[in-house]
Amino acid sequence: MVPFMAIVLGMDIKDAAPISMAAIIVGSMSASTPYLKKNLIDNELVVVLGVFMTIGGVAGSILSGYIPSDIIQLIFSVLVVYAALMLFKKKNESEHKWHADNKTLYYFMAATVALFTGTVAATLGVGGGIFFIPALYLLFGKDLKVARGTSAMVIGFSATAATAVYLGLGRLDAAAAMPVILGVVIGGMIGGKLGTLAKPLAVKIVFLIVMLFTAYKLLSSALESLL
Repeated sequence: MVPFMAIVLGMDIKDAAPISMAAIIVGSMSASTPYLKKNLIDNELVVVLGVFMTIGGVAGSILSGYIPSDIIQLIFSVLVVYAALMLFKKKNESEHKWHADNKTLYYFMAATVALFTGTVAATLGVGGGIFFIPALYLLFGKDLKVARGTSAMVIGFSATAATAVYLGLGRLDAAAAMPVILGVVIGGMIGGKLGTLAKPLAVKIVFLIVMLFTAYKLLSSALESLL
């Protein structure tokens, strides 16, 4: 949503971020419902991730007001490429076993990832799925469908916190947000159902193509402005 509003509609990325976060709240609810019905959400992790995503969401929405738009676009493009490529990295099953055996380390990792993701996601105006899904898949050894379902639910927490801050700061354009929210509700319902059925490799390939194209457009736009 943020790249579309910034690239296609010509909106400043700082104005697009609050609209995106508001839409992500309802998108999270509509997208996570099919996963809940099929028990494809790690409820234990959701609690830990949700708390620290919320803290990060508040921090990121405040931080975004102090970072130039071009710098945000540069950070966005780099992280998007990294997240997309990491999804193709082969999982090391031995690592996941000691993560699961050591609950203290397991939850500390979850809290750290959630805090970082929440902060970055709110700053950039993204849900965090582009970072969360690879993290849950690689670091925590979750099945790709469970990673998508858990991510879909958790991002609603940070999005709600970030939207509240943006609203309080007067940075949310409610009129512009309404059509985006409507589209996300419909898309989230369709995507949630397709996500429970889609083959992991197909999801990875589509994810990679979309993210690389997005990164290219944002990076070229930011460099053009800076140079």
